[in-house]
Amino acid sequence: MSHTTTHWIDVPHARLHAEEAGNGEAITMLHGFLVDSGQWDAEFAALADTYRVLRYDARGFGQSEIEPGAYAHHDDLAAVLDARGIRRTALLACSGGAAIALDFTLAYPERVSALIFVGAGYWGRYASSTPAARAFLQALGTLDANGLIDSSLRAFTDGPCRSPNEVDPAARKHTEAMTTHLFKRETSYYTRAAQDQRTPQPAALERLGEIKVPTVLMVGSEDQAEVHDLNRELARGIAHARALMIHGAGHHANLEAPTQVLTEIRHAMAAKMEDAA
Repeated sequence: MSHTTTHWIDVPHARLHAEEAGNGEAITMLHGFLVDSGQWDAEFAALADTYRVLRYDARGFGQSEIEPGAYAHHDDLAAVLDARGIRRTALLACSGGAAIALDFTLAYPERVSALIFVGAGYWGRYASSTPAARAFLQALGTLDANGLIDSSLRAFTDGPCRSPNEVDPAARKHTEAMTTHLFKRETSYYTRAAQDQRTPQPAALERLGEIKVPTVLMVGSEDQAEVHDLNRELARGIAHARALMIHGAGHHANLEAPTQVLTEIRHAMAAKMEDAA
């Protein structure tokens, strides 16, 4: 793998931790909102041989800071790209990261070359139809760290139909480590989000027809029903979207099926280049 550089990027009311490697066309990686940029360890290492890869911890996640004050996540993404001199990029995103990517694509359409989503989410679209998902929402209401860690693993890593011992142990352990770091923080995204986060109006889900870039929608077969529903909504609404199932994987499907997801990423990037030509 090529040399990795670390950067701290100042944005209003926060300082964001970013990593960059490789050369060529840019791919920016946006993690899910139960984990951090470590979600993309495998993809960051593998794709740096061919592309310029950039990943960062969203404010209040991983090593990034968060302070009181209004913000929008897609503005943070713009600031990160500006700080690193990236004018146009593909966006590889999971869950809440996909919400950032959708908002950014509509705000800055000329800056996005492709969307590649894993278990896409959007603001306010929460899973609530299983006991574990409801337990997660209840724990979120009281910021019960241990409850959040346990219920998020059961709801999103194991999923509605699997027991913990049916999940790849390394993937579950990696997810648990990132989730534990997040929910054990004294100040995190979840302690500040309700007060300070600003989201676009109208919401991106009402403007999907404006998205013109090639889009790939991957979702794990073991993910929550609401995630499957949202991905079908995105597939219907985005003109150049291709949807596919990652069998035997939960919400962070790339952690359980890294080879398949990486193959789909490379395919999407190659297909985009052919379309451009």
